[in-house]
Amino acid sequence: MTTTHTHDALSTASRLRGDHSRFSRTFTDICERARGGDWRDLDEVWRAFTADIEAHLSFEEDELFPRFSEQSPTSRALVRRLTGEHGEIRRSLDVLGLQIQLKEIRAVTVEAFIELMRAHAALEDSHLYPWIAHAALAEAAALGRRRG
Repeated sequence: MTTTHTHDALSTASRLRGDHSRFSRTFTDICERARGGDWRDLDEVWRAFTADIEAHLSFEEDELFPRFSEQSPTSRALVRRLTGEHGEIRRSLDVLGLQIQLKEIRAVTVEAFIELMRAHAALEDSHLYPWIAHAALAEAAALGRRRG
């Protein structure tokens, strides 16, 4: 692994953490638009929001989860849990999208989604993303020993 690759891995972990913060801010904006009856722009904002979340989830599933699950039985169990949560997030997005189309967003759905996203982000922030940085640094150290 090169220094560039290590930097890329650290940047990936930082970007994914940043996604969580951006999702929270965007969802707050979506809720404010719905409360204010700003339905015209809401559909466009919602489509971009769901596409952004889908790209994030797919990246984790395609790029991170396979390698992380190889680390240990605990990692495999965590990947199964995170994958299940990704399914819950997608289902919640579908329900919220329908409620937006009907112009009837329900507070209970919003609250459940916010809690799901917060808990999911906390789990990834505490387990998955530190592993990205650790794995990158460990691979760089191993490469340095082989060269040294």
